[in-house]
Amino acid sequence: MKTKLLLLVTVCMMAFGVNAQVNSVALVGTAVGGWPGEPGNPGPTDINQLTQVDADNWIIENITIAAGPCKLRANNCWCGAGFEWAGAFPTATGTSSGDIIVPIAGVYTVTLNATTGVYNFESGSPLPVVKLIGSSVTEAGGIVLAPFATDTFRATNVTLVDGTGQFDIDGSVFGETSFPTGTLQGNADNIPVVAGVYSTVTLNISTGDYSFELAPLIPPVSIVGDAVGGWPGSTGNPGPEDTNQLTSTDGENYKIEKLACVVGPAKFRQDNAWTINWGDTAFPTGTGTQGGPDIPVAAAGTYDITFVRSTGAYNFLIPTIAIVGDAVGGWPGSTGNPGPEDVHQMATTDGLTYTISNLNVVVGPAKFRQGNAWDINWGSVDFPSGTATQNGADISVTTAGTYDVTLNRVTGEYNFTPSLATTTFNSNNFRVSPNPTNNVWNFVSAKQAIESIQIVDMLGKTVMTINPKDMNVTVDATSLNAGMYFAKISTANATETAKLIKN
Repeated sequence: MKTKLLLLVTVCMMAFGVNAQVNSVALVGTAVGGWPGEPGNPGPTDINQLTQVDADNWIIENITIAAGPCKLRANNCWCGAGFEWAGAFPTATGTSSGDIIVPIAGVYTVTLNATTGVYNFESGSPLPVVKLIGSSVTEAGGIVLAPFATDTFRATNVTLVDGTGQFDIDGSVFGETSFPTGTLQGNADNIPVVAGVYSTVTLNISTGDYSFELAPLIPPVSIVGDAVGGWPGSTGNPGPEDTNQLTSTDGENYKIEKLACVVGPAKFRQDNAWTINWGDTAFPTGTGTQGGPDIPVAAAGTYDITFVRSTGAYNFLIPTIAIVGDAVGGWPGSTGNPGPEDVHQMATTDGLTYTISNLNVVVGPAKFRQGNAWDINWGSVDFPSGTATQNGADISVTTAGTYDVTLNRVTGEYNFTPSLATTTFNSNNFRVSPNPTNNVWNFVSAKQAIESIQIVDMLGKTVMTINPKDMNVTVDATSLNAGMYFAKISTANATETAKLIKN
């Protein structure tokens, strides 16, 4: 027995050793083009792959690295300790936490021993300092363009005013007379810059080619993080465009509706990149700051999320939903539903499923609406259950009674189920026998003719409706499956609910 156990342990350890293998190593981060899932490193395979030298050692030579954060990671994934390396610059024994902060842009050779975790950045030829200067630039000393490739330098999200521009390369000034693209001619001409927000200003120092690319009028803003499906580069948010994009009509006010969230961190970011991002420690409302901390989503739910780009203000909102219409007291503004808040507000614990119990309903139209307004509303012609659509038709309630009503805000599915809390069978008014039954139920009214009998199953689905207009009614139950049912028995002046059992 001991021999078999030892053999099992050995096999498991061998299997773990195979599964825990470092198959590839890449250098990722802002300093080398982008984090996984960003446009400069869209995946699924990281761009800057190291070459394996032997069983332990990896190398990438003559890679252009900008000043900023980066990290080494194995197997094109965030796999944790033993598969991620970061720490001090230029050399350290890497750990899975933090980043490597490169202080000076340059051309480097990077090595890693994946077994010991020791890495090293060896500096090669220095890179020139490239800046955009001139009267169109409001920053003192100019705007520094970071190395993007060996010969290419780039600045992102640049705001310029009407004026002139020139490129300063290690103190030598170059210009031209064309805009927004051109080729530097080795002179001090002024580029005639037009005011605007530019997503990129790019210069190739080998060819002299430059370009000013205007940012979109409405820059994209998304919400990312474990709370909303995943960080960029993860399975739930693989990129290059973030999964959960907010919408905007003015580039200022953004929103995303019906977003399922779990407990965990989240953050807003612009342009599907980390250059501009917002976070704060408050939930469900707060004011995000550039590069701020993660937003701690403290309660799972389906939220409508709003964000203001200029201020960083955000709100995770679970909206109110009410049921309105002649069938439930009145349309908004009527005597039975005067407003400003609709009378019959539904309850929810998760922002997905809304309920209202023991609601007295008469024959007539009804509808669901959100936020005590008509901007978002749902309806359908079906009763007692159906799938409501935005601005759909009125729900036609055909049978009066006391109902428990549910609505799924995402799918639009709704259900009117006879309420068991307050509707009871009064034997002085109605009698039903045999109950349980194998074949038929006999309904007898003591005072008035029975106008209708509605048989409803446990899921709230109406399986049979008859309109006998008689005081003695026989209902054939042979076609029904065995189980529990409810009968809504209505006369001209009364409605009762009876529990029925079919053997």
